[in-house]
Amino acid sequence: MSPELLELELEYELLKQLHEASTPIGASTLVHTLGKSHNLSQATIGRRLMELDMDGYTVLQGRKGRVLTEEGQERMKTLERELQQKNVNMRFIQMLNHSGEKALLDVLVARRALEREIASLAAQRATKEYIELLKESITVQNRRLADNMIPYEEDREFHRLLAYAAQNQILLHAVELVWETSRDFLETAYIRRTVGSELVVDHQEILDAVASGSPERAEAAMVNHINQMIEDVKRYFAMKNKIKPIDLV
Repeated sequence: MSPELLELELEYELLKQLHEASTPIGASTLVHTLGKSHNLSQATIGRRLMELDMDGYTVLQGRKGRVLTEEGQERMKTLERELQQKNVNMRFIQMLNHSGEKALLDVLVARRALEREIASLAAQRATKEYIELLKESITVQNRRLADNMIPYEEDREFHRLLAYAAQNQILLHAVELVWETSRDFLETAYIRRTVGSELVVDHQEILDAVASGSPERAEAAMVNHINQMIEDVKRYFAMKNKIKPIDLV
């Protein structure tokens, strides 16, 4: 684990301990709960608490100890989100080390064949209710990105809503089978963020085409979206392996 992540975890644990305490607590108490797990002395914990005071996250109440401020509460919530994201990203790096480029590309090629038809049908059959749900999905994705979070599940939900909007049970079952037998939503979202691609722009273009009622535009937007994912996967593995990307699928 990197030193930066260790520092964030320690800060979060300190704030969390203060949050959960029913009375003010000090370094002598925290050294028993955090000192051993983080290999820290009472003096080190005391220094970290003073740093939290200076940042406005904690306040000293006489000799009783410290309590969390409102700013400290918000900081704790922010750190919790950041740590969750970093831990998820670390797991995906480990997963990618075992997945391989070809496996991901094979899944994306299968998705391209199915989802281009789904997008075309959605443009013809999507109800106003589905259009609104797709708009809300994009709003949630943008909100997650604004919080510096990768919208893994929200990405999948957008594509699932589109498949429902297409109102074709055979295509729905086929694409769900592809989705359920792979982790490509999770892995490609991480990859795209890593190589610097925008995550929600393609979805907005697909939605605009579907809302306009143009099957041709919707199909083209979906193909462009998945082709971009394919290129991002190639770029990622080229960077990782420092070799020329394999030929376009």
